[in-house]
Amino acid sequence: MPAMMTDNKLRHINGMLSEISSIYEKLLSSRNVPEGIFIVMSSILDLGEGCLQKEISETSYLNKKTVNSTIKKLEKEEFILLKAGKYPNMHIYLTDKGREYMKENIIPIIEVESKALELMPPSEFETLVESYRKYIDNFREHVDMFEERNKK
Repeated sequence: MPAMMTDNKLRHINGMLSEISSIYEKLLSSRNVPEGIFIVMSSILDLGEGCLQKEISETSYLNKKTVNSTIKKLEKEEFILLKAGKYPNMHIYLTDKGREYMKENIIPIIEVESKALELMPPSEFETLVESYRKYIDNFREHVDMFEERNKK
């Protein structure tokens, strides 16, 4: 494939990803919710109370340091409680203050996302997911190959 055609594809996909990021930034700032807080809180909502930091990191694709610092911030602000499980695991539970924050800020943002997706016919949504999956898999494969070449 000619480099120019690939450059246009790359520019197009990067532009769309940047636009999505910008929309999220606008949505999160409308509720004064930092991105890390949103991702961790929505992960707690998805995984359920009693989940682990490791699970949040695995499902959100945030690195462990970011999850850990966000959890500490949420704990300091009294949105969550950490309860000891099997060492070294700490289970995460929302406080009443955290549940209120979730209800007032996180859930409305998720509802905006859901409404946008509801407007897509199922076949278009499936095509979008399949296309994204293919792009992610191809990208991951080439990053792995790039890293492997650079180890030598």
